[in-house]
Order: sequence, then structure tokens, then C-alpha cells
Amino acid sequence: MVHTGIKDLKKKPFGGAWSIHDLQVVEYRDQAIQQFLKDQGSLNHDTVKNDYFKTFKEWMFSTHNVQGHEQYDQICYTHGTTETFSQFYIRYRNAKRLRIKKGDYFYHSMMQKLWYGDRFAWLDEDEIREGDVVAVSVPFSQTGDVPENLENILSECDKKSVPVLLDMAYLNIAKGLDLNLNHTCIEYITSSLSKVFPLELSRVGIRLQKKKFEDQLYVINEDGYNYVNLQNCYVATKLMKQFPADYIYDKYLPKQKQYCEELDIVPSKCVIFGLDYKEQHTQYKRREDDKEARLCFSRVWDGRMDD
Repeated sequence: MVHTGIKDLKKKPFGGAWSIHDLQVVEYRDQAIQQFLKDQGSLNHDTVKNDYFKTFKEWMFSTHNVQGHEQYDQICYTHGTTETFSQFYIRYRNAKRLRIKKGDYFYHSMMQKLWYGDRFAWLDEDEIREGDVVAVSVPFSQTGDVPENLENILSECDKKSVPVLLDMAYLNIAKGLDLNLNHTCIEYITSSLSKVFPLELSRVGIRLQKKKFEDQLYVINEDGYNYVNLQNCYVATKLMKQFPADYIYDKYLPKQKQYCEELDIVPSKCVIFGLDYKEQHTQYKRREDDKEARLCFSRVWDGRMDD
């Protein structure tokens, strides 16, 4: 992939990372869209938006053991997680170094190549220093598990006043993770629904903070402004109220175990993935030096791709 060194595997059956187009969810989503089109003239924009905020925040943490999420009460609608990333990089554009882990989401590698250049070091290869800025996915993009040494990384960032963004895009395709958000360094938490529900084209996300910081996102999220996508908020809220946060995980866990057995790979904590540590499926390594290959089952399961 341009700028990143990460291979584009989206054309392969198990490549990329996708939501499952579960038939029940697709049917309910389409009904919610039609209902919105009927009701939109009578809807109050701020009511729909604030219902989305309340529902999403409660829903996303409901199936995990998370300490400290209550303090993140400053909430914005975002177009997926990527809009949060952009605002994070704008805010901390003068940081001495960008710090990410090998195997994380390609966008961060792209930002490093485009804008940071030599002001960069892998979290895996150097200690955290004052003036750094850290972005990390939780669950981790490469494995679907809590990143290795996450608690140590966050504690070091606390000590050295290093701002951190936690990308929780995969949180609700996993279940029962133990997370501690009681760290002063955490500036942004972001998540989206595009890996849980078939809403990848709708770009439905959320950003959480402990303290208000008036950037562009806050301006367009203020009550009284109509810049937030009302249909996306409406449909997403309907889906979260209809399907619990562990719906996809619980429904597809038996299928994940079956596929991993057949392929002789290890189930990820994220139900849509399996991990190959035996060099049997090297075509699914995202980087040449990765120790594991990540296989995504979603499009095979829902019939969009052939096995």
C-alpha cells in the first residue's frame, strides 16, 4: 500500500478487515433506514444525536471489564475512527516523535511516512520519551487482543506527559477484555461500528475525551448545529438498541472455532479473525517481517467471497 509498507490484501478471500453482513442485521438496518426516511421531518436533530452518544458509550463498554470509562464524558460524532485520527495528528503535529506499534492500522504508518519522516520510532524498538505522541489500537489491529505491554506503555506515557490516542474500532467484535482507562495520558478514545455492523459505507463513529478541546469536531457537534449526519446517528442507535454488543461475537464464535480448526490456526480475541503462527498462510502477512498472518473470515461467512 502506498506510503505504508503494508500489503493490500483486500482482494484475497481472507484479506483485510470487514464486518459480517449478518442477514438479521442487514434486514433491520434497511428497515431503520426506511423508518428514518418516513420520520425525518419530525425528528429533533439534537435529540437524535444525544441519544446516539448515550447509547454508543454505554453499549461499547457493556461486554468488557473496563475501569475508568465513566470519566470520558466529552463525546463527538465522527466519520468512523479516521476523522478522530486526523484531528489527533493536527493537534499534536509538532510532537518530537510519532510512536506506533508494528502491525497497527495502516493509516498511522501513512501519517508517519507523509508528515513525520525521521520524527518517528516504533513502540517495539525504543523507550517512550518526553515530546512523543502515541497512537495504538485496542484491541490491536494485528492480533485482535489487548496490545502487548499496554499497561506499561500507558504508565510511561503518564510519567512523561505523552498524549495517547486509543483506537477501539475492534472493541465490539471481541468480548470480556480487561482494560484500565484510568491513565492521565489518554486524550482520545475512538471507536466505530463499521467492523460490527454492515455500516462501513456510512462511516459511523464516536470520539470520547475527559476534557473538552474545541477543535473542528467540537464545533460541528455543538447542539444547534446540523453538521452531524442525522441518518447515521438514527440508524446506528436503532441497531445498538436491537442487537447487544456481544451479538456478533456470540453468534459467530462457534464458526470462528470451526474455521480455525480446519485451517490449523489460532482464534483471535476478535471473532472475525484467525491467526497463523506456523507460516502456513504467509500470503496473509500484512508485512513481510510479521510473525503472524491475520485471516479475516467475514466475507467468506456472509458469501461475498469464495473460500
